[in-house]
Amino acid sequence: MHDWTLVALAVDWEEGVVTITLKNSRSEDVFIVADGLVSLIVPRREAWGGSVSVNAMEGPRLLTNGDYYLALEMQFGDRIELEARTITLPVSLSE
Repeated sequence: MHDWTLVALAVDWEEGVVTITLKNSRSEDVFIVADGLVSLIVPRREAWGGSVSVNAMEGPRLLTNGDYYLALEMQFGDRIELEARTITLPVSLSE
């Protein structure tokens, strides 16, 4: 996911679903979908300067409570973190 572009982050509060829209290296829209949202942290402090690109992804990792954790480290230094019952990644992360 390095250098993929963060396009949008949408929360369906009633359904507890988060959809993160990214553009991959071929400029195609791809999605991360988290269902059964428990926690979402979205800082935008831009400590390293402004950017819309992903630096690295951590997870999804199974937690001891049965939920999954995922973090996207943005190239501006902030980490978008979420915890949910399920997390679905784009089909191919090898782009």
